[in-house]
Amino acid sequence: MARRINATHYEAIPPLPKKRKEHCVHAIIETSKNSPHKYALKSKYGIIALKEVLPDDMHWPYDFGFVPGTKAPDGDPLDILVITQQGLFSGCLATVRVLGAIRESKNGTENDRLIATLLPSEGAPQPSDDYFDIDDIPGPLLEEIRSFLKRYSQGQGNKVKIKGTVGAERAMQIVKQTARTFAKSGQ
Repeated sequence: MARRINATHYEAIPPLPKKRKEHCVHAIIETSKNSPHKYALKSKYGIIALKEVLPDDMHWPYDFGFVPGTKAPDGDPLDILVITQQGLFSGCLATVRVLGAIRESKNGTENDRLIATLLPSEGAPQPSDDYFDIDDIPGPLLEEIRSFLKRYSQGQGNKVKIKGTVGAERAMQIVKQTARTFAKSGQ
């Protein structure tokens, strides 16, 4: 019998922080800001591995990863893009504030992408400190994110349809629903 290797036990990390703050979740960063590569969790091994190299004219505009302890309709953990000034690193666990979600359909399956920001740090103000909902994100920035996600998915050969955006309250409902799905799956 083959042994299952899991070096990190990401599946044991809860989606919501123990000290609950409004609209906050745990995020595991797979791909850091400005990376020309896509990294993804290999759950069989419990490690983040190189998935692909992006075309020369593309790089990740912000940190990208997943909310642990969730299972989205596509069978993967719920995707999350974290707006940061400086990129984090692959495998980084961060508590982030959910601003909303981009509702997307990929090959006919719901594939929502949460949009979040880091929590404010004392003495190190960031422009995103004042973002509390999707409507607080400047329009050009939100459009850049939307365009990148669509172009990236289409570049993988997927049929993508952006269905719109939702605010923080609805995005947190999506987190809770995908957490219930994960719990029912027995993973």
